[in-house]
Amino acid sequence: MIQSPLIWTFAALGPGWPAMGAVLIGALTLLQQRPRESQVVAIAQWTLLLTLGSVLTGAVLWLSHGQQPVDLRLFDIYRSGDYALELRLYLDLSSVVVATVAAVLILATSRFAQRYLHREPGFNRFYALMLTFAAGVLLLVLGGSYDLLLAGWEVVGWTSVLLVGFFQERPGPVRAALRVLVTYRLCDIGLLVSAVALHRWLHSTAFADIFAHLPQSTHGAMPMFIGLGLLVAAMGKSAQIPVGGWLPRAMEGPTASSAVFYGGLSVHMGVYLLLRSAPLLAHSPGARLCVLVIGAVTAVMAALSGQVSADAKSAVAYATISQVGLMFVEIGLNLPRLALLHLTAHSLLRYYQFLRTPSALQDALQRRRAMAGGGDSASVRAVKVGQTSSFQRFLYRLAIERFAIEAALDRWIARPMLAAARALGRREDALVAWLSGNQQPAKDKGDAD
Repeated sequence: MIQSPLIWTFAALGPGWPAMGAVLIGALTLLQQRPRESQVVAIAQWTLLLTLGSVLTGAVLWLSHGQQPVDLRLFDIYRSGDYALELRLYLDLSSVVVATVAAVLILATSRFAQRYLHREPGFNRFYALMLTFAAGVLLLVLGGSYDLLLAGWEVVGWTSVLLVGFFQERPGPVRAALRVLVTYRLCDIGLLVSAVALHRWLHSTAFADIFAHLPQSTHGAMPMFIGLGLLVAAMGKSAQIPVGGWLPRAMEGPTASSAVFYGGLSVHMGVYLLLRSAPLLAHSPGARLCVLVIGAVTAVMAALSGQVSADAKSAVAYATISQVGLMFVEIGLNLPRLALLHLTAHSLLRYYQFLRTPSALQDALQRRRAMAGGGDSASVRAVKVGQTSSFQRFLYRLAIERFAIEAALDRWIARPMLAAARALGRREDALVAWLSGNQQPAKDKGDAD
């Protein structure tokens, strides 16, 4: 068993290396008007290599402890009374595997983006955001408490939003980024409420403490309440029904960010949250049933919608949503190791597919030329409308309309909330005008309409 403090410290620096790289790139940008691309890439790759080394060191430490969970306590970030926010890492099978996959994929992305984004105006911004994302995802995965997981969760969310809107001169990516932001903000309330509930229930959010006290503290509806809150947060991050419409719209960013964020890592963080919370969900059959139902419905609907998608990235996005839904099903069936294996394999596959999507059209044309004169192919067939049943046509219409979920959300949730916000704005303007002695407040755009 390895006990060297130096080795433990190096293993604990996994989330710290990319954060330091992002700070260095920011400092270079302040000192120089435009740092050279070679400098930015060198900083990114060296810090990511150190990150991979720290993650692998943590894996070796976990193996040296007989593959038993390792709760590594470092120091207190904040302390008030009997509450302390500790910087602590939790190394077990799930965190070691996902952290290793994340470190490898982000390192590969830094290499790919070196040429893909060459001379792009946002080159340095991309690398700074990528390193910030790396720090967030490793804090999320390796953090030893829900408090640290929430901190990493927020960093991952904000960097994802900024990279969706990377091409900020175009209105499409900006609208998509706002949609992602609103979805994340609403669903993240579930994780925040669950963390607060754990503090009140078990007086701790540390995984080691929670898992140790769960067998004696599973009475009442608290596990169900916390499990549903975690499910809401996971649904938003992993694009599950009914809030998954943001993912196909997030494809206008750079291919490199689509691959590592929405193909390999970010979209799987909801699955990781449920995997991390598997011991808690095991004591709440109702919450597990909800996870299973949400995942199954999402898998079917996304698979059908992907079949009628008109572009390669959207098709891959819906395929990703469908596979993540199957991971929810596996967790709902209390098969966390199968879900972990599925997550790992799917992350690698989707990462490669997203990197290859710019070449998909060229590949399709080459296949078509190669099959010229060979008759109908098995993959491309003409289907006459008259040969399909009424149910097939009905199903096709539902799939091409994305099952009208977004239209229903817009009509029954978004519009009433916007109307209420405009009404509150008018009341606020009237109150301010009355307090200032002006009885005729200026009409806002809502009144003019």
